[in-house]
Amino acid sequence: MTDFRIRRAGRRDLTGIVARWSELMAAHQALDPVLYATAEHAEGTYRAFVRRHFDKPDSVILVAVDAAGGGVLGYLVGGGGQRAPMFVVRRVGMIFDLAVQPDQRRAGIGRALVDRALEHFRERGMAYAQVNFDPHNPDAAGFWPRLGFETLLCEAYRPL
Repeated sequence: MTDFRIRRAGRRDLTGIVARWSELMAAHQALDPVLYATAEHAEGTYRAFVRRHFDKPDSVILVAVDAAGGGVLGYLVGGGGQRAPMFVVRRVGMIFDLAVQPDQRRAGIGRALVDRALEHFRERGMAYAQVNFDPHNPDAAGFWPRLGFETLLCEAYRPL
């Protein structure tokens, strides 16, 4: 098991973050090669998405790095989100992406990243956090409920 530490990400971490995102996309493409197919510009577009979140006050971008000075073992990108105006609980913390290098999974990295993000959201007055995950992904379907996330809404797709 690799020793790791969690810290706020910086622009120097973008290459490692995009590498972990690409691994996440490959895992999703194995679940559904059509709906998870990525465009040619996907990595550049994702890099720009992360870059934009560096400047948003409610956003949180965290990395887990090898304590011995290695690269990005995992990352999380999240931010504040708004629910529809008819709800009393409007502002929620949203976890957009969480990915851990495949050979480093089940070492506590994902949990540590989520715990730090939840702390960030609480410090900003948010009482709930939201995450979307594919229920056909056995790792995600087991991971999120263990951290106390309960299914509230489901997205459904069908080919036309």
